[in-house]
Amino acid sequence: MFHRFFSMSLTRWRYLGLGLSVLLTLASLGLLAINGLQLGLDFTGGILLEFKIQTLKDAHEINALLGEPLRALVSLQPAGVPGEWLIKLPPEGLTMPAQELADRLATQLGLPVELLRTTIVGPQVGAELFQQGMMAVLVASIAISVYLAFRFEWRQAVGILLSVLHDAVVALGLLALFHIEFDLNVIAGLMAVIGYSLNDSIVISDRLRDILSSRTRLGMHECSDIAIKATFSRTMITSGTTLFTVGALLLFGGDALHGFAFTLFVGILTGTLSSITVASTVQELLGLSPAAYQKKEALPEAA
Repeated sequence: MFHRFFSMSLTRWRYLGLGLSVLLTLASLGLLAINGLQLGLDFTGGILLEFKIQTLKDAHEINALLGEPLRALVSLQPAGVPGEWLIKLPPEGLTMPAQELADRLATQLGLPVELLRTTIVGPQVGAELFQQGMMAVLVASIAISVYLAFRFEWRQAVGILLSVLHDAVVALGLLALFHIEFDLNVIAGLMAVIGYSLNDSIVISDRLRDILSSRTRLGMHECSDIAIKATFSRTMITSGTTLFTVGALLLFGGDALHGFAFTLFVGILTGTLSSITVASTVQELLGLSPAAYQKKEALPEAA
């Protein structure tokens, strides 16, 4: 009796989680429509200046030392390596030679400033990088769709695809909310999120397929709950250890890896939840039942 109550509770929580996931998706789409993505230098084009400044001050303190007109023109950001700093400018934003800028920074900061390198990305190159990045995400999504179509019954495949789409949209929505720069590192993180979310959903769906194929007399809700319970410890251990690692990268990886680590951290959280609340619940709403797999298994015997 307790087992039955727990199963009913899990089903209830799954459907409540689906409702929350729908709200998160709609909110993320709204944020993307209102705020948009803050495209980085990789995609917009511009100038990246790297300096060596030995100081223990943080970015806020060091920028506060700048006087006009530099304060209005530039903003120093940590490069993720101790003693190295970045200045990002639009394509026409550098109004003086880079070495002259380094000399002016040294004068105003009262510290030695060494110009390490200057990188210029043209707008056309940036646009091509953006197109190629989006194409990579599109090709990965198509490959995933083809793979799922061959491996699972169509209602299971749709549930998994919606789960992956949910994770990607929520991650993008949070990037828009916090105005985190969208660059090639973030696209790499987004690809990792898609793969991680897909893996989580497939583990549960594989277990569910085995249960549905076993001539069980249980209802669909009970089969889904059993599949989730059977894989729950594996999911928690995998997600927990990965979150611990990515969390350390988010805290200590510096600005250079912040977008990548943030995208991955959010994606792992939402991917773990959506594999339980979205993938397993949508397939039930679409009418998946044990008969869908049992009929397929019975065909060879009938022949």
